[in-house]
Amino acid sequence: MSLEIWDDDMAEAMEQAEGQQELEEGVLMENIGEMQQELGGLMESFKDFFEGDDISGDPEKDMENWHHQTEQNSCAVACQEFVAEQLLDREFSEQELIQLATERGWYDPATGTPVADVGNILEELGLEVERQNGVTLAELAEMLDNGEKVIVGVNNMVLANPAMANLPGMSANHAVQVIGIDGTDPDNIQIILNDPGVENGQGIRHDLSTFMTAWSTSGNYTVSADKE
Repeated sequence: MSLEIWDDDMAEAMEQAEGQQELEEGVLMENIGEMQQELGGLMESFKDFFEGDDISGDPEKDMENWHHQTEQNSCAVACQEFVAEQLLDREFSEQELIQLATERGWYDPATGTPVADVGNILEELGLEVERQNGVTLAELAEMLDNGEKVIVGVNNMVLANPAMANLPGMSANHAVQVIGIDGTDPDNIQIILNDPGVENGQGIRHDLSTFMTAWSTSGNYTVSADKE
């Protein structure tokens, strides 16, 4: 993961979307069925974490810090801005953080933020950061319940259409902040995001299956932050 880049190259995304339309419908349906089968057991087991009235995190408060990213590839910088404002209770400018990250070599406007450098801005601001691969959904919920702020790697096309995960070379290309997990309906668990890459990304909700499929493209890579 350390050499990969998270960005939002929408031109490339459109090309891949056009290619997806050319796939045979039968192949797509078979792949969708396989994904649903793999995720089915996970979703059933995760229901045990909720008693019908549980929401992990504080999505209503955290969504107040959302805004659309200012540059095409600045998703990870924007997410770090959200987290910094939430934990430090002060406002930051995405542009000033972009300047900081660019000067430190953590951000390139043409390519975005290297995965290993996501969280560097937060550390620079005095926050405690932990980076992990292979995080489980239960661990993610625990982070949120403990007041940690969480950024994850996803593929933005898969968030829009989970079947895209079956295209060759589909890996994480985007960063989002997970601000909540809504388990009030255990049969329809919702993941709540601050997604800087879409116009309606403030507190946007995705069903559990869609989120897990998109998150899996990064190997469930997670950057969590808290006050030291």
